[in-house]
Amino acid sequence: MRTVTSESVRSFAEWKGRLRLFHSGILLAGVSFVSCTPDVYHTRADTEAYTTLYQKTPAVENVSPPDVDIALPDPLDLSGLSQSGRGEEFLGETARYEVGAKVLPLADALETGITHGREYLGQKEGVFLSALDLTLARYRLAPIFRAGDDVAWASDSRNAQVQQGVTDLVSTNTFARNEGAGFTWLYKTGARITTDFTRDFLRFTTGNRSVNQSNLAVSVVQPLLQGAGTTVTMEALTQEERDLLYDLREFADFRRAYIVDLVSDYYGVLRARDQVKNNYVAYEGFLKSVAQEEAFADEGRATKTEVGRLRQAALQSKSRWINSIRSYQNALDNYKITIGAPISDRIVLEDRELRKLRIVDPDVTREEAVKIALVTRPDLATSADRVIDAERQIKVAKNGLLPGLDISMDYRTVSDPGDNTPAINWDRRRWEGAVDLDLPLDRKAQRNIYRTSLVFLDRAKRANELAIDRAKFDIYDGFRAIDQARINFEVAEQQVALAESRVEEQELRQELGQGDAQDLVDARIDLLNARNQRTSTVIDHTLARMRLWRDMGILYVSEDGSWVKKLRNESP
Repeated sequence: MRTVTSESVRSFAEWKGRLRLFHSGILLAGVSFVSCTPDVYHTRADTEAYTTLYQKTPAVENVSPPDVDIALPDPLDLSGLSQSGRGEEFLGETARYEVGAKVLPLADALETGITHGREYLGQKEGVFLSALDLTLARYRLAPIFRAGDDVAWASDSRNAQVQQGVTDLVSTNTFARNEGAGFTWLYKTGARITTDFTRDFLRFTTGNRSVNQSNLAVSVVQPLLQGAGTTVTMEALTQEERDLLYDLREFADFRRAYIVDLVSDYYGVLRARDQVKNNYVAYEGFLKSVAQEEAFADEGRATKTEVGRLRQAALQSKSRWINSIRSYQNALDNYKITIGAPISDRIVLEDRELRKLRIVDPDVTREEAVKIALVTRPDLATSADRVIDAERQIKVAKNGLLPGLDISMDYRTVSDPGDNTPAINWDRRRWEGAVDLDLPLDRKAQRNIYRTSLVFLDRAKRANELAIDRAKFDIYDGFRAIDQARINFEVAEQQVALAESRVEEQELRQELGQGDAQDLVDARIDLLNARNQRTSTVIDHTLARMRLWRDMGILYVSEDGSWVKKLRNESP
C-alpha cells in the first residue's frame, strides 16, 4: 500500500500545475496555427505579388494592372447577344444548328478570348508566378525573424531515494522549457547580421530545484573583398527585378500576337463559311446544267458523254460542298475552344464582319516603320537590357576571383546564475573580434564562372544584333505580304469577272445546243476558285496590315480586348 506524504502531495500539485501550463501552451500554439490558415497565406501572397506587379506595369506599354489580374472570371454569359434567324439554305442540314444561335461579333469574340481564353489566362498566371518569385528574392534581403518554444515533461525513478518512513520509491519529475527568438539579415553591403535570444528553464519537482539561463548573442560578419559590395550582394534581387520586367514585356508582345491570332481565326471561320456558300452555288449551277443537258439528250441534241461529264462534275461539286460544311463546323468549334466558350454552346460568327473588309495600304513607309519598331518593340528593349545584365554579371564574377577577407564581431551577454527571470545582466558580457583571410589558391570554379560570363556577354551582344535584324525582317516581310495580298486581290477580282463571263457564255452556248460540257465544267470550277480566292485575299490583306502594326509595336490592346493602331511620333 502506497504511503501518501506531504512531499508527494506537493509534487502531485506541482505536476498538475505544470500539466495545465503544458496544455495552455498547446492551446496557444493551436490558436496561433489556426489564425494563419491557408486563406490568410493566400491573401498575403496575392497582396505582395499584385503590389509588385502594379509597381512594374507603368514601365511597360500596353500592360495595365487589370491586365495581370488572375482572378477567375465569371461564367461566360451570352444572353446579351442577338439571335440568328432562319438557317441559310447553303448550309444544308447544318442550317438547323444556326436557328436561334447566338451571333458573336468580332469585338465580343475578342473580349471573350482575353477573359476566358485558356492560353491567355495561362500567360497571365506565368507573369503572376514571376512576381511571386520576386517577393521571395526581396524577402531574402530583409530581416528574417524566427521564434520557437518547446516544453518537455519527464519522470525518472532510476535515481530515486527511499525517504524515511516510506516504503515506496519517489520518482524525480523534471519540467523543461526552451524559448528562443532572433533574426538574420543579409545587408546590401554583404554584411550578415545575426541575433539570437534564448532562455532555458529547468525545474525538478522533487526538491523544488530550478535552473534558469537567458542568453543574448549578436554576430556581424562583413566581407571586405570577395562577396563585398552592393553589386554582388544585390545581384540575385537585381536580376529577379529585371526578369519580371522582361516577363511583362513578353506578355505585352503576347497580347498583341494573341489578338491578331483571334482576329485571324475569326476571319478563318467566316472564310470557311463563305467557301460553303460558294461551293453550294457551284453545285446548284452544275445541277441546273445537268438537268438542261439531260433534256437536250432526250431530244438527241446532246451525247451521253456530255451528260455523264456534267453528272460527274456535279457529284464532285457536291462532295466539295459537303466537305466544306464539315471544315466550317470544325473551324467554328475550334474557335469556341480558343476563346474559352463551351463547345456545346450554339454560337455563330457575324458574317457581316467579312463584308466590312477593305483593301487599305499602310500610311507609313518601310523605313519609317523600321524606325518606329526599333523604339516601341518590347523584345528589342529586353535584348538590349540583357547585354547590360551580362556586363553586370562579369563584375560579379570578377569579385569571385578576389581573396576572401572578412571581419567579424560577436557580442554575448547572459543572465545571472540562479535568476528565475528572463532578465539579462548587461555587465556579464563578452566581446570577440576576428579577421578571416582566404587566399585565392583554389579559384578553379570562380575562374570558370568568370570565363563563362565573358562568353555570355558575347552571346548577349549577338542575340541583340539578331533581334534587331529579325525586327527589320518582320517589317520588310510585312510590307511584302501587304503588297502581295493587294496584287492577289486585284488578280482575283479580274479572275471572278472573267470566270463569270465564261460561265455566262458557256451556259448560253449550252442553251443553244452548241456548248461543250468540259468547257462549262472548267468555267464553273474557275469561278468557284476565283470567288474563294477573292475572299481569301481581302482577309490576307487585313491580317497582313494587323501583323505589320504588331511587328511595329503600335498595336495596342485595351482591357476588353478591342485593338487600335496607335501610331505616335516616335524617333530612335
